[in-house]
Amino acid sequence: MANKLLGIFLCLLLSACSAPPKAPTTDERTMRQVSGEVEKPAGTSEAQAATTPLESRCTKQLHKGYALRERIDNEYRQSRIDRTFLDRSDELTARWGEEAGQWSDETKALLLHIGGPTAKSRFQNAKTPIGMVSGDLRWNNIRNFLRTRLAALASICKAP
Repeated sequence: MANKLLGIFLCLLLSACSAPPKAPTTDERTMRQVSGEVEKPAGTSEAQAATTPLESRCTKQLHKGYALRERIDNEYRQSRIDRTFLDRSDELTARWGEEAGQWSDETKALLLHIGGPTAKSRFQNAKTPIGMVSGDLRWNNIRNFLRTRLAALASICKAP
């Protein structure tokens, strides 16, 4: 029963992450977006901000997502090899789902900052395929979520 509830919760969480955003009104646009200015992170000089192009921040977030997916896959495989996955599946999938959600939230905030609402929407509205590789359903859902968002982010980072 608890496994079914956790599975439903994770599915709802992943579905909520891909819900279409509310269209921003013109009042919600900030002066920074209107003027095209870029806010530099606290503690950086003008020279440092100039040497960190926006595209590299996008690429850095993309690499962070690939590293997260690889770590989750490795943990999953190792727990299956060690035969500990069934005992720890609730703990592992809850942690992985939370980490994937945090990465997604960070990415949406970054895309909103560097690419505006359009880039954020492209990332957020990427359609997660309904496909199953052999293995745990919850792990597969997290993996599909990351795969879809990584593909969307890769296309956004490449776009001029």
